[in-house]
Amino acid sequence: MTSAKTDMSFPKLLSPIRIGPITLRHRAVMSGHGMALGNGEVGISDRFQAYLMARAKGGAAMVGSESAPVHASTSSRSLGIHLYSDEVIPSLRRSAEEIRAAGSRLAITLWHGGHKDSFIRGGVALAPSPVPNLAGEVPKQMTGREIRELITAYGQAARRCRDAGLDAIEVQTSTDYLLGSFLSPVLNRRTDDYGGSFENRIRFIRQIMDSIRDNVGSSIAVGVRTSARHHIPGSPIDYGLDESVASMKALADAGLVDYVSVMTGSGWSPPESSSIAHMAQTRVQLREEGKAFKQAIKVPVVIAGRIRSAEEAEQVIAEGSADIVAMARTWIADPEWGTKVESGNAHRIRPCMSCNQACVGFVFRGIPGSCVINPVAGREHDIGDVGLSARPQTVAVIGGGPAGMEAARVLALRGHRVSIYEKQSSLGGDFRLAVQAPHRAEMKPALAWWQGELEHLQVRIFLNHNVTDAKNIEAETVIWATGATPGPTAVWRLRPYLFDGIPGTANLPHGRDVLAGRVQVSGAVLVIEEEGGWPTVSLVETLAADPKVTHVTVTTPERALGDTALTLTWEIKTLNVRLRQNKITVLTETLVKAVKDGGAILASEQKLGPFDAIILNTGTAADNFPDGVLAVGDCVAPRGIWAATSDAAKLARTI
Repeated sequence: MTSAKTDMSFPKLLSPIRIGPITLRHRAVMSGHGMALGNGEVGISDRFQAYLMARAKGGAAMVGSESAPVHASTSSRSLGIHLYSDEVIPSLRRSAEEIRAAGSRLAITLWHGGHKDSFIRGGVALAPSPVPNLAGEVPKQMTGREIRELITAYGQAARRCRDAGLDAIEVQTSTDYLLGSFLSPVLNRRTDDYGGSFENRIRFIRQIMDSIRDNVGSSIAVGVRTSARHHIPGSPIDYGLDESVASMKALADAGLVDYVSVMTGSGWSPPESSSIAHMAQTRVQLREEGKAFKQAIKVPVVIAGRIRSAEEAEQVIAEGSADIVAMARTWIADPEWGTKVESGNAHRIRPCMSCNQACVGFVFRGIPGSCVINPVAGREHDIGDVGLSARPQTVAVIGGGPAGMEAARVLALRGHRVSIYEKQSSLGGDFRLAVQAPHRAEMKPALAWWQGELEHLQVRIFLNHNVTDAKNIEAETVIWATGATPGPTAVWRLRPYLFDGIPGTANLPHGRDVLAGRVQVSGAVLVIEEEGGWPTVSLVETLAADPKVTHVTVTTPERALGDTALTLTWEIKTLNVRLRQNKITVLTETLVKAVKDGGAILASEQKLGPFDAIILNTGTAADNFPDGVLAVGDCVAPRGIWAATSDAAKLARTI
């Protein structure tokens, strides 16, 4: 791929804008995203500060910290900035000063989890009414005293932000957190002054904003974040666009807010209205909704939701959908997004794929968030910048998948003379197989970016070179990144005694062979799946899209196809909708005992088939690599794309 410097300018995007007492140098901001980088500290940890500073230095007009609890009655395992304690002020002050010195601004979101809080954290959740969360946990209906206490708490939290010198605070009223629940005619069933009519349901938020203004005046920009709609399927009433616009207009007309930030969704939202959209969903989610807010509200309007490119951001502002664009995952993937746009290098932006694997998926696992295409995200404090090597040398990278491409890229940035050898006719490895599958097109720009960067950095690329011995390579350092080979390893997860895999499957093709085009199938196909995640989903949907395939039957030990991995990436609802077609039958919680006579015998002794083709999706085994070489990625152990790029990013910085 040839990357030509773009001549496109972005006059609307790069123009300054004023919100309350502060001026943003342009209109692209990094919205807050919980990355679980607190390291158990109360306040902004060194690790979190390094993450924020990378985006401030990278040109974000304003960086948003994660949501911050305003009261001890709410908690989250990933949120450590406790705004109900003066203890947070020193770290907030340091953070604000350093971020301003980098040419950016610092905002923070004032948050209360409401009925989304879980009692297993040691308390009781508070809510306007006792409507359970999606886990079935019933909250306590707030008393008048508790409402008054929280009004004061929001004001005191804002005061702490002012004392720390922050530039902006944003009050979280979106989704079905506490304040969003008060706004909802579905979740708020109160019969007192805080429920029922529109005026009553907005009263709590009005009083909170009054409390905040009483504490901070006009010394700090005050915004509010709302959902354009909650979108509770099947509900005859809901908090929809009209009420959302009316709520924000009421606050703006009263002079209580300096800007309004719009997202969408709630815990009940269907896939098309998800608050954290994945790669199969619409880009620039709130284009039309943003226009509705802009037409009604006099203060600046911010929208978020799958805005990835500078062209999209410019269009959003130029067409009147928003005054400011907010991006979270976009800035996670490329902390230099802003400076690349300002310098005319927007074509070199590292593109977010909306895969949700390491940002959302890691945090949901209770570990610090990161990014599969930018594994340094969240670890800036530990890994540091790419510096020039003290001793540039010739380095050969064997294998052109994500691990090999990332290793070659970082090595070249460090001043080494790098060559990459790939046995296939193109770079990408298993990543390319995923790119080619249905509903995975969003991954293509990432592959193109890696290829473009390697070309820009003058990495020598040798395709169709199957290197098996490091002795044949003329290089001072050799790095092995050949990935993994299909095998029965996933079978051993539940049945470690099946040393050779499922009986009768020794000569069957694997899913990756089909995705790569090395094996052609037709007719009725059985997929024996035990690996999960994208390899299974991509295989099944590729087969279903093939007109030569008449039907696809899938056996899986999971409760739903791809459940374990895709629940964490917020893709499972959308996938389930796509799977509801006559051409696909999924047998969940099912293991194949043996394959015989063109069919399968299940663990239950039930027989399936016969089939025209049977395909295995049972994992991969690490490729062997020679002694004396360095190794990264799946050839060390099959662990997926984040581990592959992470290995590469770390190792390349040591050479």
